[in-house]
Amino acid sequence: MIFGPDVQAVIFDMDGVLWHSNRAHEEAYKLVFAEAGIETAFDYECAAGRRTADVMHDILDQDQQPVDSDTVKALAAAKQSAARAILQSELPLADGCQETLARLAQTKTLALASSASAASVALFLSHSRTAPLFKVVIDGDTVSAGKPLPMIYDLALQRLDIRAEAAAVVEDAPSGVRAARGAGIGLVVGIEGTVKATELEAAGANTVVGCLRDLTTTC
Repeated sequence: MIFGPDVQAVIFDMDGVLWHSNRAHEEAYKLVFAEAGIETAFDYECAAGRRTADVMHDILDQDQQPVDSDTVKALAAAKQSAARAILQSELPLADGCQETLARLAQTKTLALASSASAASVALFLSHSRTAPLFKVVIDGDTVSAGKPLPMIYDLALQRLDIRAEAAAVVEDAPSGVRAARGAGIGLVVGIEGTVKATELEAAGANTVVGCLRDLTTTC
């Protein structure tokens, strides 16, 4: 059993974990880059788990373009809008999302800690109808520093009012795994898909599963 009696709360990342949104985000990034004339090669694996504004800042810098807050905000907003439009047409919930969360909620306190914008988190919660299952929901707009810094998980622990050792985190990206480890989370579970299991383990995941259903059953 992955989550033993010592785990009081399970904190979930959203993108790549609870819904399969990676393709939509990658497509949205590339669309915005093309419109902005940004030619720097883009690897979505390096962006996974991070706040859009942080990614845009780094991409502009790599492309040797002026980096100012207004440009970063405008590009981030355009990407987020494009991604939501794609997601609304697909609504790609991970297989077993509702069932897995409902089953875990019977014995664990659940939280959601996503780097996504508040609007994207709201879209997921509305479509999945899982909002009542989460005691705490934190989006990327809430914190001043995104993953791989641990701020979002520090805040989740604070709002859950539990010790880090009594919490578990479920992540799909190395940046998220590092953020959870930085917050001292007792158990960090990686879900393979966005990156390979070896990359999640190298980032500090205690264990890696193949899919969401593996958290409570066998795929």
